[in-house]
Amino acid sequence: MSFNVIKQLLSAEQVALLRKQLADGPWLDGRATAGPEAARVKNNLQLDLSSPAHKELSDVVKGALHASEAFKALALPRRMSGILFSRYEPGMEYGRHTDDAYRALELLRADIAVTVFLSDLESYEGGALVVGDSAVRLAAGDAVVYPATTIHGVSTVTRGTRWAAVFWVQSLVRDESRREILYTLQSVIARVGAPALSLALSRVQQNLLRMWVEP
Repeated sequence: MSFNVIKQLLSAEQVALLRKQLADGPWLDGRATAGPEAARVKNNLQLDLSSPAHKELSDVVKGALHASEAFKALALPRRMSGILFSRYEPGMEYGRHTDDAYRALELLRADIAVTVFLSDLESYEGGALVVGDSAVRLAAGDAVVYPATTIHGVSTVTRGTRWAAVFWVQSLVRDESRREILYTLQSVIARVGAPALSLALSRVQQNLLRMWVEP
């Protein structure tokens, strides 16, 4: 199953700031922002979207995303949804589901899903993000980027508290396989030392973008 990890998207200082404010909430039932099918299997808490804390913490995450070349290369973002901050206590989970293709309130097509882990690994047990057959648990500040078309979920938390930030991206390139080609090219170009070869690969990459980008 295709997914990519961005290490240290958030710094330790940013994670500490987020966790300090998340501890105070206010928290609401997470089913409020799930589609009809997903709401049946969703059992978590979510930071109140109307709270001052939500705006402040969203700005921290958005600032890190705008500064991340890895995120921009992977997602080729055209638009991003609002950020949801989730909290899982022992016994909470999010069963297997698929994300809504279209977020009506934001007029956004959900091509890519992103989860930013905010809890230290040793502070909780369970709570893996399960994408297809892969279970993902990352260090605080790390992010996983994966197609919103996948079947995924969050396994049951058995100890501690799992905090995360979740959002969706409408990409300039809708097709997952095309995004993967472009990202692979970008990764190769960054490692090529020969100027003539780098230029030739860059030309291919840019011409593919001209063919595939949806403005």
